[in-house]
Amino acid sequence: MASFEYRDSRMIEVPDIAVSESQQIDEDVSRTLIEFGGTVTTNGRVSGTVNVKSGAILDARADVGGTVHIAAGGRAAFHASMGGTLHMEHGGVAALGPSAVALGTIRVEGELIDHGTRGVQVSGGGIIQDLEGSSVRQPDETWDDGTIVYRG
Repeated sequence: MASFEYRDSRMIEVPDIAVSESQQIDEDVSRTLIEFGGTVTTNGRVSGTVNVKSGAILDARADVGGTVHIAAGGRAAFHASMGGTLHMEHGGVAALGPSAVALGTIRVEGELIDHGTRGVQVSGGGIIQDLEGSSVRQPDETWDDGTIVYRG
């Protein structure tokens, strides 16, 4: 599935980035990143959609905003901010490093290993390991419609 963006007052199609072997991506990524295998280390901000397939590993060293989907057999490690939606299928694993903060929506059908800080918008029947030194941040405000607000 391609992404679209405006350039010179025109909507243009931007092709997805498909990764099939280990590599490091130093620039920001603002479109769909699909991993088929190997380890992908992102040093730039990721603000699109990331699909981590079985056998692939995402090592996100900068902020991630958008959607990250981890399939069964896929793994992801976050070292900075993870905003947006994080979903682990049964058999998929996500790890929050000690400096990571994930305050978006988290759906755990697989496993979440928390060394950092996560929010309370967590659902699913998977395994959540809040390890020593981790924290669960309570929202600053919850609106009548259920919207959860974190500030700062």
